[in-house]
Amino acid sequence: MAAAAVYYRFVWQMQGAEIPYTEMFGTFSLAVGATVGMEYWARWAHRALWHASLWHMHESHHRPREGPFELNDVFAIINAGPAIALLAYGFFNKGFVPALCFGVVSTGLCFDCYYH
Repeated sequence: MAAAAVYYRFVWQMQGAEIPYTEMFGTFSLAVGATVGMEYWARWAHRALWHASLWHMHESHHRPREGPFELNDVFAIINAGPAIALLAYGFFNKGFVPALCFGVVSTGLCFDCYYH
């Protein structure tokens, strides 16, 4: 997902001009680095937050589901807003900082596809 986002952002922003492939590779590398970094952050947060201070909400994820939703789904709803904002910032701005946005959002998408 990060690769496609980086590629299409460059194609869209260059508007037919020559694409700076070294900058595109650097942007993609930062996105991959941010994805890896976010995976470590997510592992720590799951252990230190979800299974500690936020256990009363996360516990529903470890019990059999009773209905279409569980209290743990609140985390996905809360994280959706920042994810949409980061993706929009990453797509509509130039430079290397947007690559970090793509990496952060890629982590969430990979988590959703792999774990659920």
